[in-house]
Amino acid sequence: MARINYCNVLFVMSRLSQKSFQKVAEQVLGILYERYPSPLSTNAVSKEIGRDNEFTGKVMDFLHTKRFVALCRVSKSGKQFSTRKCWRLSTETHMKYSHMSNR
Repeated sequence: MARINYCNVLFVMSRLSQKSFQKVAEQVLGILYERYPSPLSTNAVSKEIGRDNEFTGKVMDFLHTKRFVALCRVSKSGKQFSTRKCWRLSTETHMKYSHMSNR
């Protein structure tokens, strides 16, 4: 039997269309709106939407550059996170969502 060297195997993620990426981003915004103002970790968001952490991190970074979400680097106890990222909906985005839902 031949041995497979997993270090040489290339794993390629499937490409998503821009429309699919936007749908996932909208789904993330909906989850963060429901939990506002509590922050959620990237891992918690990825479990909610059924995607892997790496992809969810890319979506969160995209939303952060568009200023839809805010990055939380400090826990409730005041301890600073070194590698973990927690996210919450930005105040401006929450106000816009609330205004839209009141119509």
